[in-house]
Amino acid sequence: MLRKNLASLLLLFPLLARADWYQAEGSAPLSLGVDTARQQALEQALSDALLQSGASLSTVQSATNGAFAGQQLDISAQGELMDYLILNEHREQGRLWLTVRADIWPGERRQEQCAGRYRPGMTLTPITLLHPQQGATGQIYELGTALAQRLASRLEPSVNITSTLALGLDTDPALPRTAGLRRGSDVLAGTQQSRLLLSGVIEDISIEDGHWTQWTFSDIPRAFRMRITLEDSLTGDVLLQRRYQTRASWDYKKHDRVNVHEQAFWQSGYGLAVEQLLASISQDVIKAQACLKAVGNIVQQSEEGILMDLGRREGIQVGDRFTLTHRRQLTPGYYSETASQAAFVVQQSHADYSLLVPAGAEAKRIAVMPGDRLTQL
Repeated sequence: MLRKNLASLLLLFPLLARADWYQAEGSAPLSLGVDTARQQALEQALSDALLQSGASLSTVQSATNGAFAGQQLDISAQGELMDYLILNEHREQGRLWLTVRADIWPGERRQEQCAGRYRPGMTLTPITLLHPQQGATGQIYELGTALAQRLASRLEPSVNITSTLALGLDTDPALPRTAGLRRGSDVLAGTQQSRLLLSGVIEDISIEDGHWTQWTFSDIPRAFRMRITLEDSLTGDVLLQRRYQTRASWDYKKHDRVNVHEQAFWQSGYGLAVEQLLASISQDVIKAQACLKAVGNIVQQSEEGILMDLGRREGIQVGDRFTLTHRRQLTPGYYSETASQAAFVVQQSHADYSLLVPAGAEAKRIAVMPGDRLTQL
């Protein structure tokens, strides 16, 4: 038996040698039930481990590990999760916490991460309550404002947030693309120096209106569901549109007035559950905008070269190459575009603009006008 086990380990060794171990933590509210909370915490921990690995996995193999034997976790990625081990499980503040060590093998279908430096400008709109009356319990009418601030803090290290609007602004999908984008693109490009628009709406924060005995002697669960939309105002493409939801115990009395801007709220069971959704949202937003090609507008042409409205803030560096697209306005909100093979190279890169010069004979001959666009090669 010992020889058989040793032979099996030797056969597995070349495979395991290609994998790496990653440690991550996940949690879920116990109000969902212990089994459901444990499963959700496990999925979150494994998802975080996959993100740490830099690989995307398309299938996650079932792993034999106590109560999780035979379960399949649906995580969108490419590769394989070879095994995982639960290092620790504990309960705190109404939540079940798991610390997991995952053995991840990227596999043959691993996708290379986007290597570009481009950081498109992004504008955040206020996150609104779809049903404001649901905020009555706890008086949490400012939850959307607090969420937007915390989401911006999470995004800022990786995303170029150029502005936060005081009023809502989004494109209208019911209109034709170019007409609908008049509400978004012209405002963003003209006054906010942004290409991307991130908007959100809290669709559900309902809570059971139980008898006073329930509020006194048991946990009252409260829902949370939010829809996030990330739009490219230059193309009209929706880069991300997804609903995020959770359910957690409301750790307050029925008539308490809760300040959603205080850290104490975000350390409560409900606040922690929403905070974890914000972590998932920020990861999805960062991934959705990571592979965009830089597209800049020509501001003017001078003897020194062409001025473009992108600079170091957007990741543009000296030596970057762009191709030209002629763009003519037919009527407000409608344009015609003609692609060109003319290439230009960045000679100077400043904080919020760049100077480009022709990279070939064709670019020297071609007429360039303000409003034309440059697309990075």
